[in-house]
Amino acid sequence: MKKIEKAAKLMAEQASLFWCPICQKNIHLEGTAVACNDGHQFDFAKKGYVNFYGKPSPLDYDRSLFEARYEVIQRGMYDQLHDKITEWLKQQFSGKLKILDVGCGEGSHLKKILDGMGSQALGIGIDIAKDGIITAAKYHDNVLWTVADLAKSPFQMNRFDIILNILSPANYLEFSRIVSPGGAVIKVIPNKNYLIEMRDQLTDKVESYSNQETIEHFNKHFSTVTMETINYQWKVPQSLQGQLWHMTPLTWGKKQQEEFSAITIDLTLLIGQNV
Repeated sequence: MKKIEKAAKLMAEQASLFWCPICQKNIHLEGTAVACNDGHQFDFAKKGYVNFYGKPSPLDYDRSLFEARYEVIQRGMYDQLHDKITEWLKQQFSGKLKILDVGCGEGSHLKKILDGMGSQALGIGIDIAKDGIITAAKYHDNVLWTVADLAKSPFQMNRFDIILNILSPANYLEFSRIVSPGGAVIKVIPNKNYLIEMRDQLTDKVESYSNQETIEHFNKHFSTVTMETINYQWKVPQSLQGQLWHMTPLTWGKKQQEEFSAITIDLTLLIGQNV
C-alpha cells in the first residue's frame, strides 16, 4: 500500500477526532483528500501526510535538521525520557489511548513512545513545519501526520487522552479544549544544564537560565501536576557527531570546535491533569 493510501486509511479510521480548521464542521474522506460540507478541502500528500495549513511553512527548520534529529533520537539520546513517559502511561491508564504530539517535528518522540505502548495507543502528530512532517511520514508508518497550526486547530473538542508537548511551544487553552476529561498533558522542558557541552562551545559567557516561569505557567492550568527531573549523560557515538551538532537551532551558522564524548540531558517532565 502506498504512503498516501495508508494516510487516507488512517484518516478514515480516525475522522471523528477532526473537524475543519476553517469552519469547525465535521470532515469526511473524499478519495485522497478530506473535506467538510462547506466545501473546504485538504489534500493528502504522496509522501503520506495531510496538510491542513494551506500556507508555506516557516523556513527556520529545514529537512536536514529533522533528518539529523531522527538519526540521533533513533540511537537512544532520549530513551530514558521515553521510558519514563511510557511507564507512567501504563501505570495510569488502561485501554487504548489516543495520543496527540503537538510540535512533533520529525515524529521520533511520539514513535518511540508508541512503540513502548505496543497496541495500547494510537498516535497523531501535528507540526507547522512541513519538512518535519515529511520526515516523520518518511520513517514512521501507522501514525497520522498532519501539517497544521494549533491556533487554527483541526481537532474536535475533548478527543485526546494524552497531549504530548516535548521541547516545543505550548498553547494551554487549546490543550484544555482538545484533551478528554481525565486525560493528561505531558510537557517536557529543558533545565539549565541541557546540552551544556554544546552551549559551552557556542559562547564564552555563562548565561543564567531558569525554567521557573514556564513551570508556574503550566501549574496555573491544571489542578494536579506531577513534576520530575530527568538528568543523565548520553554517550555520543562517533558516527553521530555531525548529526548531534546539526539537530538544534542553537548551532545554526556555527562551527563545531571539538567532538563530544557525552552530552548532558537535563529535563523537567511535567504532567498536568484536571481531576
